[in-house]
Amino acid sequence: MDKKAYPAMRRIFFLCPMVCLLFLTSGCGLDKYYLLPSPVNINHLAVYTSNYGERYFEFFTNESDFDSAGDFKFSGTEVYYKIYSSSQTLESQVAVLNNLASSDSTSATAASRLMTSTSSGGYGYRPLRVQNFLSRSTLIPFTGDNQRVYIRLSDYQSGEDFSARILVDGLPLYGSSSRTIPVRNIPGSHTFNFGREGGNRSRDMPESTDDDVYYTSMSDGQKWFVALFAVASGMDVTYTPYYSNILYLGAVTIDADTQDN
Repeated sequence: MDKKAYPAMRRIFFLCPMVCLLFLTSGCGLDKYYLLPSPVNINHLAVYTSNYGERYFEFFTNESDFDSAGDFKFSGTEVYYKIYSSSQTLESQVAVLNNLASSDSTSATAASRLMTSTSSGGYGYRPLRVQNFLSRSTLIPFTGDNQRVYIRLSDYQSGEDFSARILVDGLPLYGSSSRTIPVRNIPGSHTFNFGREGGNRSRDMPESTDDDVYYTSMSDGQKWFVALFAVASGMDVTYTPYYSNILYLGAVTIDADTQDN
């Protein structure tokens, strides 16, 4: 999302309190309530202290239980990320978001808090995007069937099993014949290979002023910590966006002092 589009969405969050798990539309004079189901964990939570073999994210979209809402469009599932310079800050902010998501009284505000910019009281998470498919409006498009999503942000050595990629039901996204690689949602299509040798290393290194970075200080070399959340999205007939409750997918460490992550 470019910098011009993001403030417009931010205003929607504040003007429309119904960016939430339950949303309301009107038809024939009667109020109707619909449920936008949130994604589902599949017993793997990425932990930033784990070794490279465990540095991946995996979950199910939750589409088959969606009760068709007429003119309402279930767009699909997005994954939002944030890069932190401090694991303590990551833990603190993730705890707040998880607390919001776990309470019936506050879960309706979790998606807004996740996405709204830090200058406006949110945490400024950005939607993950895919190299060579930056124009796609939704990361995991709606199909009506629950889909198994696998994400690895960075490469470890040169093996396919530990390569940066996004898979849906074991296949690359969008019918691609090649690996679909996750990239940061800032200008330049930066990858998450912060420590890899080669022409892109300096270009891909996070900067403290990047919109997808929460920078305090670097206390442990060049280790960065990346947290991910998944959320279902859709829109009504007025093209107003709505979101499900959020699902925490975990966090990984990416060490820019090493080539392999």
